[in-house]
Amino acid sequence: MNKEIIPACMPKEFDEIADVARSVVSYVETIQIDIMDGKYVPEQTWPFLYKNDYHINNLIKESEGFPLWDKINYELDLMVERPELNLDTWLNIGAFRIIFHYQSVLDWKLIEEIDQVNRNFIEIGIAITIHDNLEEIFPLIENHIVDFVQVMGISNIGYMGEPFDNRSIDIIRELRDRYSNLTISIDGGVSKETIPLLRDSGVTRFVSGSGIFLNGMVMENIENFKNIINE
Repeated sequence: MNKEIIPACMPKEFDEIADVARSVVSYVETIQIDIMDGKYVPEQTWPFLYKNDYHINNLIKESEGFPLWDKINYELDLMVERPELNLDTWLNIGAFRIIFHYQSVLDWKLIEEIDQVNRNFIEIGIAITIHDNLEEIFPLIENHIVDFVQVMGISNIGYMGEPFDNRSIDIIRELRDRYSNLTISIDGGVSKETIPLLRDSGVTRFVSGSGIFLNGMVMENIENFKNIINE
């Protein structure tokens, strides 16, 4: 399986996404946008900081696209309460992948019923934490309701720079042992120190915010990560 480095951002303003895109477009294929509503997690990001965000409406109408959309893909990490109730928004703003957090969704049937046209163009992922019951996730994988799993490598989600939690390694190993072809992403705690263990445990996508943008050395950090992953 191809291994991928994915920079993550927590934009307060839509324009911040453009700044991130310009800084990484030459080095990666995908950017993750962390979307937080202040309910499922304490923090808020775009588009929840304003009552009516016109960028969302423009994205849905296709009168506007994500910055550099023709050169880089976007995935949405929805740290949002009941995201399945707003699928018309999340499926139609131009994302290549959408990640639903297991504990934030009450009705997975709505996600299962996403039409095949959307499924042909959008990957659906599920994010799980060290606090979740992994046994409950298996049917969602085996019934092809989700295409990949994102394991959260930190105990407290919704914050950048949180320390890596080693308990996530057991989750990754169990998933890899059970599903040899499953795409497994890790988000949180990704660094040059943790990548070798994550790689050897079966991770295929490495999502990092602070690790990539540390000290403004974006190109150098991404190249260092790639070298370690491919060792």
